[in-house]
Amino acid sequence: METTPNLPAIRALRPAWNKGRIVDQKRPLKPKHVWAIRVRLN
Repeated sequence: METTPNLPAIRALRPAWNKGRIVDQKRPLKPKHVWAIRVRLN
């Protein structure tokens, strides 16, 4: 049986997608945005 190399080593080639970004809670949607979404869904 052939063994495979460690897979996490492959991921190190690409930087994390969220490196340097602010990752915290987003601001709540404003009623204007809520209605814009609702109109598009109907």
